[in-house]
Amino acid sequence: MTNGSGQLLNITYFGRTSFGLESKDTSVLLNPGIWDGKPVVPDDRDVRIIVATNHFDDAVGNAAAISSKSKGWILGNEQTIEKAKSQGGKPWLLHVLKPEETYQIPGLKIVPYSLQRADPKSGEKSQNLGLYIEMGGMKVSYLGDTVVRGPFGQIEADVMIVPVGDGEVFAVKDAVSLCIDAKPRIGIPVRWTTQEQSSRFRKYLEQFASGTIPMIMEPKQVLEIQWAAGNEFRYKLS
Repeated sequence: MTNGSGQLLNITYFGRTSFGLESKDTSVLLNPGIWDGKPVVPDDRDVRIIVATNHFDDAVGNAAAISSKSKGWILGNEQTIEKAKSQGGKPWLLHVLKPEETYQIPGLKIVPYSLQRADPKSGEKSQNLGLYIEMGGMKVSYLGDTVVRGPFGQIEADVMIVPVGDGEVFAVKDAVSLCIDAKPRIGIPVRWTTQEQSSRFRKYLEQFASGTIPMIMEPKQVLEIQWAAGNEFRYKLS
């Protein structure tokens, strides 16, 4: 696998399941959720595309406020777009993502897949979109909030971002199993609530997933990944 030299992707972690992806061509914000009544991402974040994988507050969060200031598009399933619209999202900046239909602009390609999520309060099942993202010469698999792997065990990715926890999302062993099958270069666990969960993820990935680097990120850390000299994968966490 080769890519053009000079390709670079910066992945900023905001906490919980919220990430910012930036390349020289565009920027994407994933799940700018509200947790414990507080937004994880500030309203004045400048971004081109905002994607929420489901309509719950811990995913869609303050997307409408961020979009209003940055004039960024909001992407999501029908329920998510309706939620953003009810919160003041501008209709001309809202776009419904349909499973397995590619969304593409210069420098960015997103393919959404339909996964399930349990309602945090009722436990009722609803749709969560898993995202396969190509930007900055990199391929990123992002599963949002789910216990369903869908096709992601077979999709080639440089980075896999997988939720880890109890009940609503993957148990550690299942998240590790997914990484073993998908063979990403870097595996990032999110949504974990105890140090034991993240430590076990790192330990098991190191033991059983040869070739995949476990990356435990803290809020505000930035992971820089790039292809150097055409086919040398480099990464730096700062």
